[in-house]
Amino acid sequence: MGKLLISAPGITAAAIAALLYTAGASTPAQADPDVMRGPAIAIDGHSLSMNGKQLVLANIIVPEPGAKCRLRGKLRDCGSFARLGLTELVVAATIECRKLTQRTYSCKTEDGYDLALGQIHAGWAVPASSAPNHYFTKMNEAKAKNRMLWSASHADGKPGYASTLLGKQ
Repeated sequence: MGKLLISAPGITAAAIAALLYTAGASTPAQADPDVMRGPAIAIDGHSLSMNGKQLVLANIIVPEPGAKCRLRGKLRDCGSFARLGLTELVVAATIECRKLTQRTYSCKTEDGYDLALGQIHAGWAVPASSAPNHYFTKMNEAKAKNRMLWSASHADGKPGYASTLLGKQ
């Protein structure tokens, strides 16, 4: 059989090797439709674009793009800062997202770092009421260290910007 293929016009050695490899390869396992893997782009502080689909990180609340707060004495777009925080977590990383509900996902870096937990740790997000307990532990650490939104006030100067996000359940 090999001689027939080798002597067949238009068949290259690479094509023969590919045919032989394919014939001997086992059938790959069916991919899990609820898991997506690849590079991601931050859309806002809790949403990613991956493989042409928008994914929302589960169990966190972040300021929406355009949401104003006072941070370090200046009026800022805290929603855009939260997006930058998520961007730092996903840039040049392979991300794996597991579908939890119709629209929400649990997403981690290749080495297992939870993106939602990372946003809480940095102070750009607070946990939703349905979040796992360790999210609240991480929030208390961020609050104690006065990280980002925990040091922010409302645009009018009223304190407690992050605490207000907690009330948006």
